[in-house]
Amino acid sequence: MADTAADTHAADAAHGADAAHGAAAAHGGDHAAASFPPFDTSLFTSQLIWFSITFVALYLIVSRFIVPRVSAVLAARAGTISSDLDQAAQKSAAAEDARVSMEKAVAKARAEARAMVEAARADVTAKLAAEQEAAETRLNAKITEAEAKVAAERQKALAEVPAIAEALARDIADKLAPASARNAA
Repeated sequence: MADTAADTHAADAAHGADAAHGAAAAHGGDHAAASFPPFDTSLFTSQLIWFSITFVALYLIVSRFIVPRVSAVLAARAGTISSDLDQAAQKSAAAEDARVSMEKAVAKARAEARAMVEAARADVTAKLAAEQEAAETRLNAKITEAEAKVAAERQKALAEVPAIAEALARDIADKLAPASARNAA
């Protein structure tokens, strides 16, 4: 069975070789079988005609259909890029304006805060000065009152000094005198 398949295969190969050889002989003999078809000078005219027809057909297809579509896509893309750049520039300008206004608002808020702090400091300083003055007035009144009491007590004490001195002198005299009076009696 293997023999039969090999015989069939060999016969098919021989038949194909004979057909190829017969086609080459019918087409131009030994000269056509030996040369590469694009370099065969007898085929140049037909090749040039088909090249021209193919080139014109491809040129028309490319120029009528492909180039306009590519141009339209490139124009749309350029328009999109241009509008995106314009929008980016507008948004950048808006962001810059927002930054400038924010910096102005921050500066204004800081100035207002400083003014509030200075006003509060001035108010507190004024209140402290008023309280200190009131405290000094109260202290001066108490000092004056205390000095008056001290002066009154001094006057009272000075008024009592002669009586105390007289009583003390009598006591001393009594202590000294009774012993001498007892001795004399």
